[in-house]
Amino acid sequence: MNSFWDVPIIVVDVETTGHDAVNNRITEIACVVVRGGEIIEEYSSLVNPHQFIPAFISDMTGISNAMVFNAPEADEVFSIVYEFFKMPDAIFAAHNVQFDWKFVQETMKRSGIPEIEMSQLCTYKLAKRLLPKESKKNVGALAHYYDIEISNRHRALGDAEATAKFLICLLEEAEKEYELETLEELLQFQNKRLPPTKVTATIQNRVEEYLLRLPNTPGVYKMYGAKGDLLYIGKAKSLKERVRSYFQSSAQLPPKIAKMIRYVYKIEWEESGSELSALMHESKEIKIHKPPFNTASKKLRRYPFLRLTVQDEFPRLEWCDTIQMDGAEYYGPFRSNGMSREIAETIQRNFTLRLCGDILSPNANATPCFYHQIKRCGAPCAGFESKEEYWSEVERVRKFLSGFSDGIVVHLEEEMTEAAERLDFEHAIFLRNRITELKRLFDRQQQVSTSVTANNVILVLPMQERDKTLEVFFIRRGKLHYQAEIGRKAPLTNLEQMIGNTYFAENDIDTIELSPEEVDEIQIVTSWMYRNRERATCIYVEQKSSDMLIDELREAVRRASTPKEEIVVLIDSI
Repeated sequence: MNSFWDVPIIVVDVETTGHDAVNNRITEIACVVVRGGEIIEEYSSLVNPHQFIPAFISDMTGISNAMVFNAPEADEVFSIVYEFFKMPDAIFAAHNVQFDWKFVQETMKRSGIPEIEMSQLCTYKLAKRLLPKESKKNVGALAHYYDIEISNRHRALGDAEATAKFLICLLEEAEKEYELETLEELLQFQNKRLPPTKVTATIQNRVEEYLLRLPNTPGVYKMYGAKGDLLYIGKAKSLKERVRSYFQSSAQLPPKIAKMIRYVYKIEWEESGSELSALMHESKEIKIHKPPFNTASKKLRRYPFLRLTVQDEFPRLEWCDTIQMDGAEYYGPFRSNGMSREIAETIQRNFTLRLCGDILSPNANATPCFYHQIKRCGAPCAGFESKEEYWSEVERVRKFLSGFSDGIVVHLEEEMTEAAERLDFEHAIFLRNRITELKRLFDRQQQVSTSVTANNVILVLPMQERDKTLEVFFIRRGKLHYQAEIGRKAPLTNLEQMIGNTYFAENDIDTIELSPEEVDEIQIVTSWMYRNRERATCIYVEQKSSDMLIDELREAVRRASTPKEEIVVLIDSI
């Protein structure tokens, strides 16, 4: 059974001339493809409806009759949309999915496009089952709940992008709170009737004093039983809203949490400066105490990595799910096996690193394997490629994994154009999807390593509810090394000294070994940074001295002028 992280979920939003899928028409459509917890592709287009758009709809969407007068015809637009739906194992998703699904189906039928069978996922239904009952569940409210900024509200692409982003958050909630893993479980869960939790007056009276004192800030909370035994640990963006939601009448809670509520006698909490610090603190506390009702968190997921065996004379690239102290370079972690394997396959197609797993001893009498015949290997085993030439290819792979395309995207774009010119549209669409995914790796202004062993990051974040305070994280090799809270105008002496202690220590070692718990921490950091990348200011530094990094930190603190601004300083190759 497929994990819902491994399948493409096509998030669709349509703007229309009315609410009747048979008699009204689509004026705009957007498709946003989510896989592995990331947005990998987007498409949007206006559509000529050959129908008048009522004034109240134009006022809401901003789409006028003049805008769609010369827009593409429906059959032209939906021939492209159809290719998205044909992606293997693709799922159709939308907010109030039946509305969008009916309009898409009717439009494809009128356009003569073959009917396609797809499972449907409704983000509205998911939100109703996963989030507090009192919170609103429309697109705008859910975007606000997850701190997602919507550009062009009530336009197809703006709403589809926001829906895709909070869908990723909902999937994380479903995995953590309900222990859902497979796509089949997720599709069943959206339609599952959840019985309301009975919170008796006795329970309410026991916890009332704690509920009244909860702050409206991010943090970590702990629930205890009658004998002081720790039952559950959780994190919240708002301690007040989250903890209170457990004890509301008719609250819909996961079965294990509904059972746990009956035994709660005491609640403790610790405020955090930001959601990131709450996430990391929660993760550490659960791993230490292993509360009985945190069953999903106790079962650590194995995240995939790519391993470049640079300790070998002729390195290979391979897929793995653990990091060892073996001198290799590890890239990741990736959220899904599918994504990591696709990147590995792309490298195998475009570079000539050997694929054999044997210890290599070049011999002029050796016969090269099949991969040399199809130009996928330079055959160093037979002396057709020198060690120096082979390591030149290794460096190209390193650059590729560091977000530097080295001409591969250009080559694929040329191949895509050629495929389209010979009317091989299926291959052209496949190449377009691959190009879009690769461009996500190469969206940096300069080359910076993504190797775990070189992933050193300083995060400077304004603290929520405390406008004059900043939170600083020193991430060393993907793990939290140091954390501090400072005033916006406070001296940076301690932080400047910490730069030297963290990144320039004389006893530094070149190899690391990570436990599953540490890999989980790396995934928390990378996932948070990915979700917040649009609000972050990124400064990439390579081969910089301590003094230069101190200057960068001072500038980052200076620029963190509002609570919403987040600055990321990436430090590499030190």
